Amino acid sequence: MEHPSGSPEFYHPLALDFIRVFELEVGNISDPVVGRLVPQAIDGEPYEAVSYVWGDRWNRRDISVDGLAVSVTANLHGALTAFRPRPSVNSAGRDPGTGQEQRQVRRLWIDAVCINQGDLSERTSQVQLMARIFAGASHVLAWLGWEEDEGSQQHVQSAINFIHDFMKDSEAGLREARILLHHHDVTEPAERLVDLSEDDRQRFEAQARIWESVKAFFEIEYFHRTWVVQELGLAQEATLYSALKPHDRAKPVHLELHSVSWPLVGRFARFLDYSGALLVTHLGLRSWVVHHTWMAWETEEDGAPRWDFLTTMHWVRIHGVTDARDRVYSLLGHPLAVLDGDVIVKPDYTITRGVIYTRLAANIIKKTKNLHVVNFVDHEYGPYLGARDWDPQDDSRMPSWVPDWHSINRTAPMHYPIDAAENEDAEISIEGGIEGSEGTLLPHLLVRGWIVDEITAVSRRMETIDFPVSNAIRERAKDNPFWLDHLWEFLAPPQSFNNCDALAVLETLSLALSFGTMEEDQPVSNFEPRQTLEEHRRSFAACILEYHELLHGMLKASGLEDDSTLPARSLYDSLPVEAQGELRRRAQGTTSERFLQSMTWQAMCRVVYRTASGHVGIGSRITLPGDLVCRVRGSPLLMTLRRMQAGPKMKMDTKPNTDTGCYAYIGPTIVPARQQKHTGDSERFNEQAVHFRIL
Repeated sequence: MEHPSGSPEFYHPLALDFIRVFELEVGNISDPVVGRLVPQAIDGEPYEAVSYVWGDRWNRRDISVDGLAVSVTANLHGALTAFRPRPSVNSAGRDPGTGQEQRQVRRLWIDAVCINQGDLSERTSQVQLMARIFAGASHVLAWLGWEEDEGSQQHVQSAINFIHDFMKDSEAGLREARILLHHHDVTEPAERLVDLSEDDRQRFEAQARIWESVKAFFEIEYFHRTWVVQELGLAQEATLYSALKPHDRAKPVHLELHSVSWPLVGRFARFLDYSGALLVTHLGLRSWVVHHTWMAWETEEDGAPRWDFLTTMHWVRIHGVTDARDRVYSLLGHPLAVLDGDVIVKPDYTITRGVIYTRLAANIIKKTKNLHVVNFVDHEYGPYLGARDWDPQDDSRMPSWVPDWHSINRTAPMHYPIDAAENEDAEISIEGGIEGSEGTLLPHLLVRGWIVDEITAVSRRMETIDFPVSNAIRERAKDNPFWLDHLWEFLAPPQSFNNCDALAVLETLSLALSFGTMEEDQPVSNFEPRQTLEEHRRSFAACILEYHELLHGMLKASGLEDDSTLPARSLYDSLPVEAQGELRRRAQGTTSERFLQSMTWQAMCRVVYRTASGHVGIGSRITLPGDLVCRVRGSPLLMTLRRMQAGPKMKMDTKPNTDTGCYAYIGPTIVPARQQKHTGDSERFNEQAVHFRIL
């Protein structure tokens, strides 16, 4: 949030649980924006709340507040211009006694005007009320911004109309859109479409145009702002608005607002993620950002939140925010943002994000005695452990086991229904302070568990654009063409497989990539569409065969058997004859689409690895050979840890026979062969017991 350029004297102190409401006066499109601030109890007179994004900070306009000129961003000025009441055109707006025009106002709450954010104390207290402000508003008005007139290309209006129509029969709409997947890219020249019939060409061009508008719609800056998540999620009613930008303000203009309800947009984005992931990735739609906003407030049938507070924070890490501490503060209205009746962390703008995030993680671990929070660590780069002291000048300083909610989020939360170990452990402890005092050591996480295996080889990072099986042109354009065949070369170096071994390794790989299936005794995915194990096996087999046929077709057409970008042979060709026959039987009558849909978001930006014992796993993109796969009490997932040397600055009070080493936390991981029922105590595999000190 920002503050207007007026002096602090513009505001008067607010009483406890009081807010200011901006009474916006009537005006035409070219009139100055005029209004006044009225303090009231938060549950007093009805008001509407404006949800918007600041936009260009240097592009500003003046408005009049209580007779004083206040500078606000052009985007906020546009929202006030669009939302203010219009002058009455008939007697309905006149006082029946005097015949004089009545004074009309629209009562709005707007952060930049209603909060004196030059006053840190007021800003902090109002942030604590933010959830109540938006939940108490009669209506949340979400301003998407002006739409520029580009001739016939009015993307927002086109997208809004399309979303209304599409959601009347979403399955039919998706079937029609799949023509974009099965033919050449939208950006390729028209002559590339000569193989299409005239009807199909027209369908293709019509779909290309409308999905271009949908793409532009989801790229609107508004959807990518962190505070929007709570503002929309808590609203009793929320509507998204845009309007064609008036260029000649001197002339009277009829301002037509284009609108769509937030629930409809949320359901549209959800449907695309769960049923059209291939279309989303192929077209580069950013609908998943909107879906993450929607997911933050999803509920079960009984009304309980579907996602806990930490998962919700992970969903919205991709959203933009000016102040990294607001990653936490902007979600404190979530129903599960409480521990033992208290808010999970209190707003404090005097300390760094590293201290806030560490306090959050430490408080959760201490109170729950589980390690669920560390499974949201998603390092962009390898954890830096050269300096292990708190530094109030370093906003990013925090332990390796604390999620940096401000880092770029590229992955979906990892989950697996078969727990790797007990969900709680009373012996979990944290050594060191979490106050962030300069020169004191960062806290260490002390846990106990077992070393499962050592990682010996790591694949290239997988990207969503790698996954679809399409055609020779698109495959050659990929950074990682024939990813599945290359992955198999990496996992299964030339060696003799018998039929059972090959199918077993393939199944382990497929379950790792998709985080399992919906089978009762198999891993269960929280992502739709969920498949039974039999459906999963059939669709995965179809994926193998589709890549095999594409590769053979390319080699036959071009004669480029020596092309180094192509695999030496397809996955299918490397298998024993009996395994090939089984895959053909499974793939009969199905396609790869369900498998690719189920694994796209889970596998994106992760790596597959092989361990010293030959196990297959999937984990963090910063995984390196030599890292350890570990089973830790209190963590439902396996962990990847990296051995560290305890330097002289550690000053550890190490107890004999307790700590066997210091480790950096790399991230959660899945090894399907080692996550089976009744193996949480690790006795079945005779794994090495260790007490871990995680820095």
